[in-house]
Amino acid sequence: MKRFLAVVAAVGMVAAALLVRTLIDGGGPSGANNAGDGSSDTTTIICGPDLRRFCEALAEEDSSVRVMIEEEATTTDRLATAEAGGLDADAWFTVGPAAAVLADDRSSAGLPPLELGGTSPVLARSPAVLVAASDRAEALSGACPSGITWSCIGPYAGRPWTDVGGQATWGQVRPGLASPATGGGLTVWSQAVSSETVAVDLPALWARNDLDDPSVSAWFDNLAAQSRRAGPAASDPFSRFLVAPATFGVVGALEAAAGPALQRAAGRSALSLIYPEPLVTADVTLTVPNGSDPADVIDRLGGDRIDELLAAEGWRVPSQPTAPGVGGGPPLPESSGLPAPGALSYLQQRWEAAG
Repeated sequence: MKRFLAVVAAVGMVAAALLVRTLIDGGGPSGANNAGDGSSDTTTIICGPDLRRFCEALAEEDSSVRVMIEEEATTTDRLATAEAGGLDADAWFTVGPAAAVLADDRSSAGLPPLELGGTSPVLARSPAVLVAASDRAEALSGACPSGITWSCIGPYAGRPWTDVGGQATWGQVRPGLASPATGGGLTVWSQAVSSETVAVDLPALWARNDLDDPSVSAWFDNLAAQSRRAGPAASDPFSRFLVAPATFGVVGALEAAAGPALQRAAGRSALSLIYPEPLVTADVTLTVPNGSDPADVIDRLGGDRIDELLAAEGWRVPSQPTAPGVGGGPPLPESSGLPAPGALSYLQQRWEAAG
């Protein structure tokens, strides 16, 4: 099942992040030839883009660790059509239920389950958040009396800020949501759909058929189209927002990225971090190939070190103190709030179609 691959900001980034998997091995790119070869002295891990800094830190401290950065959807697409074999690495660190989406994709294609060794319990979590300039957030608060959510923002996307109670000099309301090809982007989009389809006092679960409802479909298509109007900047709206705030009026992100970044920002008092309801989280897990055990791989990489590095990068880890800027908002729900894997796959398809 082919999913849309987000367009990145520069040609070099495209080559590095999407057309090939980025290899960091502490000894140069020659390590690419050993990826997934089972060598006892190397551990090759595939990491989603939201985990880049965490995985690079693992490799920097251990030269036997080789890292490939790849969008979760890219890995899933490759493995979803594989006739034989299994995971082409020693471990797969993902944001969101990528292994479950893979299993559902293979089942839908009439293929047998891929041979995997299992998925670890949740290692770390981060809620989906909204970020906006404080004056824009104040205007949105007036237009969204029940709370600033993507459900409320959606109908205003592409319209003048004056329709929301803002200033004419602000131009149009430009939303920024990353492609759902990444685990973080998929979580943000799922939270957005939850805000449109689920009552705030209910679990944030929605179903595939919700996206086929005419009103929801129109809302989704407009939000997706307006997000993409930023061009290459739409691949990573939050990072673009930090350097050029006028590009977007409001962006979706994970707290792991947004919280620490806003804490470090020189003008952080002029920016607002919003926890939209219903709360949905991106959960980090580790999946291993057949014949391996997640616990053994975690031990090999260093369980305590994994926890420390994830927490340092803004993820919420029960055994670790939170990073500056992390931990605000309401308590996290017991589960992620993400729907069934088939619904997530369908969301990715709808994103492609909306383009």
